[in-house]
Amino acid sequence: MAEKTPEIPRVVPRNLGGILVFLARYPWRVAACVGLLMAIIAIDLTLPQILGDAITQLRWHSEWGAEVDPMVYVQVFGALILVRTGVAWILGPSRNRLVQQTLADIRTSLYDALQRLAFRYHDNSNTGELVSRSTADVARLQNFFFACLFLSFDIFVSLIGTVFLIFQVSSLMGLITLGTMIPTIALIVFFAGKLQPKWRKVHDLHGAMITVIQENIAGVRVVKAFSKENEEVGKFERKREAFMRTMTETVNFWAARVPIAQFIFGWTLPLVLWMGGRQVISGEVRIGDLAKVVFYLMAIGHRVGMIGQFTNILQNASASAERILEIIDEPRTIRSGRLALPPGPGAVRFEQVGFSYGEDKVSLEDVSFDAEPGKRYAVVGPTGSGKTTLVNMIPRFYDVSKGRVLVDGLDVRDLSLGNLRRVVSVIFQETFLFSATVAENIAYGRPEADRAAIEECARAAQADEFIRELEQGYDTVIGERGVTLSGGQKQRIAIARAFLMDPRILILDDATSSVDSQTERLIQEAMWRLSVGRTTFIIAHRYSTVQHADQILVMRGGRIVEQGTNAELTARGGFYCELFGPQLEENAETRVRSQR
Repeated sequence: MAEKTPEIPRVVPRNLGGILVFLARYPWRVAACVGLLMAIIAIDLTLPQILGDAITQLRWHSEWGAEVDPMVYVQVFGALILVRTGVAWILGPSRNRLVQQTLADIRTSLYDALQRLAFRYHDNSNTGELVSRSTADVARLQNFFFACLFLSFDIFVSLIGTVFLIFQVSSLMGLITLGTMIPTIALIVFFAGKLQPKWRKVHDLHGAMITVIQENIAGVRVVKAFSKENEEVGKFERKREAFMRTMTETVNFWAARVPIAQFIFGWTLPLVLWMGGRQVISGEVRIGDLAKVVFYLMAIGHRVGMIGQFTNILQNASASAERILEIIDEPRTIRSGRLALPPGPGAVRFEQVGFSYGEDKVSLEDVSFDAEPGKRYAVVGPTGSGKTTLVNMIPRFYDVSKGRVLVDGLDVRDLSLGNLRRVVSVIFQETFLFSATVAENIAYGRPEADRAAIEECARAAQADEFIRELEQGYDTVIGERGVTLSGGQKQRIAIARAFLMDPRILILDDATSSVDSQTERLIQEAMWRLSVGRTTFIIAHRYSTVQHADQILVMRGGRIVEQGTNAELTARGGFYCELFGPQLEENAETRVRSQR
C-alpha cells in the first residue's frame, strides 16, 4: 500500500532576502547601477572640498593679497556637475529597466505559484486576497528596489565618507557629528522595529477591502436580485474605515519620530559653528574647512532624513514581501510524476483509498472498486458523502491520504500531471468560460485545433445550432464566466471542449443539476454520445441521469455502501432506494401510464 506523500515543511522568510533573490538574477546590471551611483557619490563628496578651498583662497587673497583665480574653481565645479549629470542620465533608465524587469519576474513567479498550487490551497484562500497580493503588494516592492539600488548605497557610503572627511578637518567636530547622528539613527531604528507588523496589518486590511469589491462584482446579480446594494455599500465602508484607521495610525506612529529626530540632530550645526568657530579664531582650522564641515552637515541632515524614508520603505515592503513569499514558498503538495501514461483503454482502480481534508474531516474511507474501460459509472449519495472527492482523486486534484488510485495499471502519483490531465476530462457542475470567443473556449485544451474540428465537436455536443445564432457565431466574444449564455448553453460548450480533448476518462460532475427538463435532455444526449468508448464517471442527483449507467456506486459517509446496476439496486431495496424513492415511484407511475 502506498504511503501518504509527506508535505515539505513550510518555511516562509520573514525578511526581504527571498525578494532580493530576484534582483540577484542580474548581477552585472546591478553592479553597473551601483558603480554609476558610486561615481555620483564621489562627485557629491568632492564638491564641498572645492567650495571650501575656494573660500580659503579668497580669504587669503583679501587678507594677504595672495593670487587666486576663481575661474579655475568655477571650471572644475562646473565640469564635475556636467559629469554628474551625464552619469545620472545613464543611471536613471538603467535602474528603471532593472527594477521593472525584477518586478516582472516576481509577478511571473507569483502567477506560476498560483497556477501550480494544489486545489487544497485554493479551497482555503480568498480570491480578493490573492488578487491584492498579486497586484498591490508587488507594486509596493517597486519603491523597495529603487531604495536598494539608490538609497541604501547612497546613505551608507555617503555617511561614512562624510563623517571621515569631517574628522579629517577636526576630530572635535567629528565627535560632535557622531554624538548627535548616532542617537538620531538609533531613534529611527527603534521606531522602524515596531513598524513592520503595523504595515502587515494595513496590507491585510487592504486585501479584505479588495475581497469585498471582488465578491460584490462577481455576485452583482445576486446583490441586485435581493436589493442588497445599500448593505453591500455599508459592508465596504466598514472595511474601508478599518483600513483607513489602521493606515492613519501607522503613518502617525512613523511621523511621531520626525520632530524628535529633528530636535536631536538639530543641535549639530549650532555646536559645530560654536566649537568650529573657536577653532577658526584660534587658527587651528581654516575658514574654508569650517565651510566644508557645514556643507557636509547639511548633506548628513539630508541623509538622516533619507534613513527615515528608507526604513519606512523597508518595513512597508517587508510586510508585502512576506505576503508574496507566503504564496511563492507555499509547498507544492501535488508534484508531477515522471512517467508518461502509455496508450490504454482507460481502466481505473481504487485500492483502499482514504482521504481527509483535515484531521476532523474524513471524506473517503477504505474505498475500493474497479472501473472497467469504456463503461459508465454513476456515483450517487447524499450531500457530503464524498462523491466529488472520489472522482477528484483520478486527475489528482487531491492526493490520497492512504491507498492508491491507478489508471491503466499505473499509480496516478507516478504519472506526469500534464499527461494525466490530458487524458481525463472533467465537466464541472459550475461551468467556467473565459472572456474569449466561443471557438477559443471550445479549443481551450487544444488551442492548435482547426475550425473544422471545433465545429464538429460543437455539433456532437448539441451546441452548433445556438452558436451559429449568436451575433458573430463561433467568433462571438462571450462575457466573463460566460454570463451572456444560459446554463445549458455553457454546459454544452463545456461538453464540446471535452469532445475536442478526446479523453480516455470522462468525469461529469452533476452537469445537469441546474437546467430545465428539455435542456437536460439535450445535455444528456450530448453526454451519452461523449461517453461512448470512454470510462465515464457521472455524479448526479437525478434518477433519469443515473438509471442507464452500467454500474452505480452508492456512497454514504465516505464509503461505497452499495454497488450494482439500477435493476439490481432497486431490487435490493436498500439505501439506493431511499435516495431515489420519490423519483422511483414517479418513474414507475410514468411507465404504467405509458402502458395504458
